[in-house]
Parts: sequence; C-alpha cells; structure tokens
Amino acid sequence: MKKALSILLILALICVPLVACADTDTPSGTPPAGGGDTPPAGGGDDTPPAGGGDTPPAGGGDTVTLTLWGGEEDQAMLRERADAFIAAHADEATIVINIGVESESTAKDTILTDPQAAADVFTFADDQIMELYMAGALQPVLLNTDDIKARNVASSVSAASVDGTLVAYPLTADNGYFMFYDKSYFEPSDLESFDRMMEIAADAGKFIAMELQGGWYNIAFFRGAGFDAWLAPDGVSTLTNINEAGGTDVLQGMLDISKNPGFASLGNDEFVTGINDGSVIAGVNGPWNSNNAREAWGDNYGATKLPTFTVDGRQVQMGGVVGHKLIGVNQFSAEAGWAMRLADWLTNYDSQVIRFELRGQGPSNIQAASSPAVQADPALVALSLQAQYSAFFGPGGNYWSSMETLGEIVRQGNPDNIPLQEILDNAVAGITA
Repeated sequence: MKKALSILLILALICVPLVACADTDTPSGTPPAGGGDTPPAGGGDDTPPAGGGDTPPAGGGDTVTLTLWGGEEDQAMLRERADAFIAAHADEATIVINIGVESESTAKDTILTDPQAAADVFTFADDQIMELYMAGALQPVLLNTDDIKARNVASSVSAASVDGTLVAYPLTADNGYFMFYDKSYFEPSDLESFDRMMEIAADAGKFIAMELQGGWYNIAFFRGAGFDAWLAPDGVSTLTNINEAGGTDVLQGMLDISKNPGFASLGNDEFVTGINDGSVIAGVNGPWNSNNAREAWGDNYGATKLPTFTVDGRQVQMGGVVGHKLIGVNQFSAEAGWAMRLADWLTNYDSQVIRFELRGQGPSNIQAASSPAVQADPALVALSLQAQYSAFFGPGGNYWSSMETLGEIVRQGNPDNIPLQEILDNAVAGITA
C-alpha cells in the first residue's frame, strides 16, 4: 500500500470544509454527491484528489489515465458510464479510461497474480473480498464514505466491509441463483419438485439445466440438507462438513439428477445457447441472464425459487447463495483519488438504474431497488423467494477447485464407481488443505 497516498487522502478529508449531503440518492437529472456531476462530499469542489494526491487537476490540463475491468457482458454499458464520467469532469482534467474484460468470478485470481499491474478499478464478487483485502489489493473507501453507506442496503455495505471498514463499493444485491422456466411447459405445482420438472423435460425431449461442476452452484444441494462450507477464522482457509454422516445421501441425490435424461449440466454460456435453441426449458442460473430468458421465451418467461430434490427417499428444499457484486479500487493505483471517484460514479443511483435496465441486475442502491420496475422483475422476485433458503457464501480459495472436481465426477455419473464417502473425503481434504 502506498502509505503516503492514504495519509494525503485522509489529510485532504480532514482539512476541507464539511459539505452536507442527503441521506439518499437523487433520481436521474440531479445525481448524488460524489457519484454525479459534482465532486464527492467530503472532498469539496476545490479539493478533489488528483492522481492520488490532495491537489486538484489544473483546469483540465492534466491527463488522468485509468484502467477499468468488468465482465464481458458489461463492456458497452461500462464504456457509456465511463464516457459520461469523463464528460462530467472535463473541466478538471483530461481523463482517459481504458476498459478491459475480466469476469467478476475470476477477478481475484487475476488481480492477485500481480496487484500492481492490475486495473485501477474492477468489479468482483463479494466472496473474494477477504483475500483481496489481505493481499493489499483494496483501497479503503476514503471519499464520500457516509453517503455510500447510507444509500445502499445494509447487507451490501456489510459485504463491502472488512472489520467495519468500507473497502469496496456496493454494486448489486442480486448475486444469487434461482430457477428460470418456460411457462408453456409447467404448471405452478410442477415447479416444486426437481424430479417432476425433469420428468416433463424428458417427455418433451428437452432439458432442465444446472452447472453441477461449479462449487458456487453445487453447494445448493448440501446447504439444503444441512451441510456447508465456510471461511475459517484465519480468513484464508476453508472449513466444511459435507463428508459427515448423511453427506453421501446428498451426493447420491446429485448423481441421480445427473443421470436423468431430462437433465443437462451446463455452464453459463451453454445455458444461454440452450434456451435460445429451445433445448433447455428451465434451469438454475442468475439474474444476469434474465434478459436472455425474456428474449427467448417472451410472455412465457418465468422465474421462481429452487425446487426440492430427493435425498434418501425424502424431499429436501435446495439451499442457495445470497451475495453481492462490488467494485474495488486498487490501492496500488497511481490515480487512487480519481479511481475512487470513478468507482463512486459507477455505483451511484443513475448507474445502478442503467445497470438494471440494460442487464437486469438488482440494485443495492435503496432508492433504485424500491422502484416499481425492480419490484416487479420476475428474476428479482425469484431471488427474494429463494432468499429464505439461502445465505452469504464466502469460502477460501481451495474450496473452488476441490468442489469443481467433485462436481465433475457427478456430472460424468461417477464412471469409475468411486465410493461416495471417498469422493467426499477427497473433496474435504482438498478444501481444508
């Protein structure tokens, strides 16, 4: 961490006059302080940080260059918001924002390879926050902090904080999954049971889809049956109980699903292809694909909570994940002050409304989330229904590859007939290593 930078930023906040700011964001046309056309509260019009220091850019004469990373699907939207930020601050500096593709799900791995070479501003999933923070890759939020906390739902602020310190910017409150479905194939009662949905799909020569080989998804089966994986007190390693008594029954239930002719284990891109070509009539996925489902199924587009599945002859409600997407500022950034202002802008009221309209993602911004359009969105309603069976999920790094291996064995139907307890024990050994 550039300690001198942090000291200068803190001094800048202490020495400037206090600026009053509203408790909530202002709708489009009068953007909120720090996220719209005006500089962030606490920095004041006369003292926005320039290149990480405490002197403002000189009348548009200075050049500020920032790199912004986001998902492939968000590139056009990020370009528009970045250009709007550039235009809003054209009188302060000549700003250049280069945008690169980096999935929220893989941001941590790429950044930790070389934090000093990573982007100034980046999007990431909240389960990565501890490892990024402990590696020194997250700049604590020093500008407009109180307003950022006040304008976002409490769970997103908590997810963006470490030991009570805000170290990232809340972006969405929808990082979970649920069941998409084509209404023309299912009655409401059919949606209660995974078995029934697969029966209908098989009879129609179609599929119910889910990514069994992904640890973010396959934990839903274990969570539903009372098992879990969680971050250890050291903040890095992972603990789990999936190999305890009853765990093999869950694993057998997963194998039964994988072998069903009405089921296909598909990743995200394959899921989208399946709903577009008509081979997939329902599937477990997230709100980032709500627009794709809506376009493919039209008026037949539906979404609801996850169904039950069979465990040792009984029906068990699938669990799930409640999470958030966040934006981080790299504390190795040579332009940390401007990077914080950009992160604030990308997560303000206007930007979150645009993200919902273009990408169907649920806002963490309280005012944006309370709009009638958000409240009526099928995907976000489904997330709300699933929330009572879901919880935050943030295991350490070893979890992912080990559960991917377990999931791949399940996806293939355990072709080598490995004893189920051995599969679980091997997974736990890898997870807790």
